[in-house]
Amino acid sequence: MAELTASLAHEVNQPIAAVVANADACMRWLARDPPNLAEARAAAMEIVKDGTRAAEIIGRTRRLFKKGTPQRELLDVNEVIREMIVLLHREVARCSISVRTELSADLPEVMGDRVQLQQVMMNLIGNSIDAMKDIDGTRELAIKSQRAENGHLMVSVSDTGVGLPPRQADQIFNAFFTTKLHGTGMGLSISRSIVESHSGRLWATGNDPCGTSFHLILPAKVAAPR
Repeated sequence: MAELTASLAHEVNQPIAAVVANADACMRWLARDPPNLAEARAAAMEIVKDGTRAAEIIGRTRRLFKKGTPQRELLDVNEVIREMIVLLHREVARCSISVRTELSADLPEVMGDRVQLQQVMMNLIGNSIDAMKDIDGTRELAIKSQRAENGHLMVSVSDTGVGLPPRQADQIFNAFFTTKLHGTGMGLSISRSIVESHSGRLWATGNDPCGTSFHLILPAKVAAPR
């Protein structure tokens, strides 16, 4: 119960923060003289989208821990990556981080839950942002997708941040383990659970001379488990 509660709190934080930001923007547009109704309407539409996303995250995270019936469809992983880059664009810009992508054009599709895989990418990219936002020097986020062996595909998210704790490359995936001052220690644990539920694998390695790379492998077009 503690793990489920912490995971839900962690995962819905981003869409709730977005709801608050868009509601504030909507109020500012309406307070103008004359009111900018077009911008206010656009902000309200974003509130609806973020609220819906929060509800989807809650439902899918509950099903993940209850091992309920997954909602799977054929997905373009590159599309999921691009969606998360757009979603986190403001945070990336605020932290002065450059983003470099190398997305293979011939990737096979995967049978997956779009919202859950979005959660994974958001967690991995979010961790990279957190690792770089307070450092001096180069801040670069590199995201690469490519074909792997046995018909699988591989995604890597690399940063130039503070790097992994010594000898704790796998421990960071344990529930409630965190190196962040205000972290819940649930993001990477949830991400690994999601990837494994898709018959995949998620791990981390240190970069030379600094930073961390997260790697995930997913099989192509695996049927949903019964």
